[in-house]
Amino acid sequence: MTKASATHSFARRAAAYLTATHIFAPLPIRFRADRGNRPAQAGTTRKKRVKSAYQILGVPGNATAADIEEAFGRARAFYTPQKMAEDSRFAEQLTEVNDAYKVLRDADSRQAHDRKLARQASSSPSRPAAYTTTVIERESGMPRALVIIGLLAIALFAGGVIVQQRRQAAQAELAAKELETARQKAAAEAELRLAAAQEASDRSRREAAQLAQDQAFRRESDAAVARAQNLQARQDSLVAQQRANELREEQRKEREFRADEQRRINESQRRIAADRQRIRELCFINYRRHDC
Repeated sequence: MTKASATHSFARRAAAYLTATHIFAPLPIRFRADRGNRPAQAGTTRKKRVKSAYQILGVPGNATAADIEEAFGRARAFYTPQKMAEDSRFAEQLTEVNDAYKVLRDADSRQAHDRKLARQASSSPSRPAAYTTTVIERESGMPRALVIIGLLAIALFAGGVIVQQRRQAAQAELAAKELETARQKAAAEAELRLAAAQEASDRSRREAAQLAQDQAFRRESDAAVARAQNLQARQDSLVAQQRANELREEQRKEREFRADEQRRINESQRRIAADRQRIRELCFINYRRHDC
C-alpha cells in the first residue's frame, strides 16, 4: 500500500467515525491524489513533462560520446540481475537508462531531445519539487475537525516523503559506493588476471628453456656415451690385435723352437750314426768284424 492510499484510507475512516457518532452531518467528500504544490484546476489537462536523459544517466548537457558510453557502462555494471530480482524498481530504472542511452547515443535523437527540453523549460516556470498531496473537495463547508485531520494526514505524508527522499538519497549514495567498489573489484580482478597471464607466460618460457637445456644435455650425454663406446671399441680392437700378434709371435717362436729341436735331434742322430759307422770301421780294421 502506498502512502497516498494510506492517507486516503485514514481520512475516510475518520470521516466515517465522525458521521457515525453524529458529531457532524454527512458531507459529500471527494478525494483526489495530485502531484504538485497546487491542485489541478477543473477542466484543465496537465501536460506530461519530458524526463531529462542527461539526469537519468548522470551526465552534463555537454557530455561527449565517451562520457555517455562510460556512464552507461557504469549503470549496466550496477544493475545486476541479482539486484533486479530483489527489487523490481531496479528493472524499471534500467529500462529508463537504456531508453536514455538510445536517445543520447544518436546525434539526431539527441538534438530532438534537447529541443524538447528547451521548449519545456521555456513554456513552464520553475517550481519546487513535486510531492504527493491529498486534496479534499467538498460541496458545502468542511468541519474544522476534519480539516485538522486532513492537515495532520498531509503533514504525516510530507514527513514520509521527506524520509523517502532521504532514503532514496542514501540508496543512491550506497549504489554509487557499490558501483565504485565493483569498479575497483573489476580493476583488481583484471590486474590479477594480467599477473596470472604474465606468470603463466614466464612459467612457460622457463619450462621451454629448461626443456631445451635438458635436450641439449641429453644430446651431449648421448654423444659422450657414443664417443666412449667408440673409444672402448678401438681399445678392444687394439687389445685383440695385440693379443693376436702375440699369439702369432708365440706360435712362430714355438715353431722355431721345435724346428731347432728337430734339427738338433737330427744332428745328434747323424753324429751317432757317424760314430757307429766309425766304430764299425775301426772294429773291421782292428778285428775284421763289424760288430766288436
